[in-house]
Amino acid sequence: MQHTNEQIIQQANTEFLKALRYLDYGKVKQGEACLKQATHLANLLNDHITFIRAAICYGELLWHAEKYDASDHWLQLALDRLTAVQQDINDLLDVQRARSLLNHQRHPL
Repeated sequence: MQHTNEQIIQQANTEFLKALRYLDYGKVKQGEACLKQATHLANLLNDHITFIRAAICYGELLWHAEKYDASDHWLQLALDRLTAVQQDINDLLDVQRARSLLNHQRHPL
């Protein structure tokens, strides 16, 4: 199962990179299809980094196509995911505790 998950994550990343290549060459429809596939695959396995990168790219693509509502949707999904990931990382690493210790006034004995 682990091997399959890694393959899907790799495929999501590959789709994202293909999308960038297509868009560089002005092949918007192919790029859009790859971005949709990348976000779908990344979302399946909670590959947050690929999802966020692809969603931002897709949102930007839609913005340039003057599809502002759709663009807002994808950009908001990316920002929401980023916020959730940052919160998870902060909780996991106990970032608040580190900040508290750094901000605590030290009193000499």
